Amino acid sequence: MMEWIAKKKFLIISVGFILVIFYFVNIFIPKNKPNEPIMYALLIGGGTAESDNYNSFYKNIEYVARSLKQMGYDDRNVKIMFYRGKSTSYPLVEANAIKRNVIAELKQYEKIIDENDSLLIFRSGHGIIELVFDKCSILTIDEKAPEKVIQKISGTAAVMNFPDGPLSYRQFQEILGRIKAKQIIVILSQCYSGQFTEIATYVDNSVIVSETEEVGIAFYSNRKTKRWKYEVWPFVKCMFDGFLSANDAGRKKSVLAAFEYMLLCNPNVEGLSVKADRPLLKETPQIKYGKGLSKGAVYISRP
Repeated sequence: MMEWIAKKKFLIISVGFILVIFYFVNIFIPKNKPNEPIMYALLIGGGTAESDNYNSFYKNIEYVARSLKQMGYDDRNVKIMFYRGKSTSYPLVEANAIKRNVIAELKQYEKIIDENDSLLIFRSGHGIIELVFDKCSILTIDEKAPEKVIQKISGTAAVMNFPDGPLSYRQFQEILGRIKAKQIIVILSQCYSGQFTEIATYVDNSVIVSETEEVGIAFYSNRKTKRWKYEVWPFVKCMFDGFLSANDAGRKKSVLAAFEYMLLCNPNVEGLSVKADRPLLKETPQIKYGKGLSKGAVYISRP
């Protein structure tokens, strides 16, 4: 009898303990309510080989990650991809920044993001202009043109360079077009990324900010100044400092205001451009959104 009572007490105490834990988990662990806007971010960085994987790429990623946290982003909704993945040197990294993984992550956003959510994509790495062939498009490093087939060049395309091949602005645009977010902001710190701004003309609710014009080299000179650590590129620091700085009403800066702040903060930047649906330029990213959006884009660059 005494043994049965002891077992019963133990069972009651165990159940009570579990219920208490369940209560505190539900109270103190933040959750997204149904239909509550979620702010997602994808940070992509690194070179294509060990020889060109500069430390500044990771420093840029670190700076953006810290800035997003100050902007109210939840770490659980921020994905960081970098050359060769997580290591002791890159503790924030979750996955290897290769083309295949980047595409897979973007396709995952297609499934989980709805019209209440937002997505910010930042990339610090290499870019170039590639030839586009009429029969086999852009060739990756592991591909060869078919033999005995006359290849005609049909044009050029800006690409993000990854260890396993290039991701063109056209393919990037196609994937972004399937993500039903209320707002998508893409900020590119890479060479020859100006053509990516064309995406805003075709993808609704998108803002594309590029460090360079279509054939420009990303800013990499005069980094050693007293205004910032040299490892963090001025374009990156000034852009995200612009988002964080408060305006007269105490609210965070809009995309356009952050862009203007960046130009004042870093007058040595050349060829920076931003393209977006006009109303989105006036809106604070990830906080409030434009209405009556259209594909009629505006283009702003340094005179």
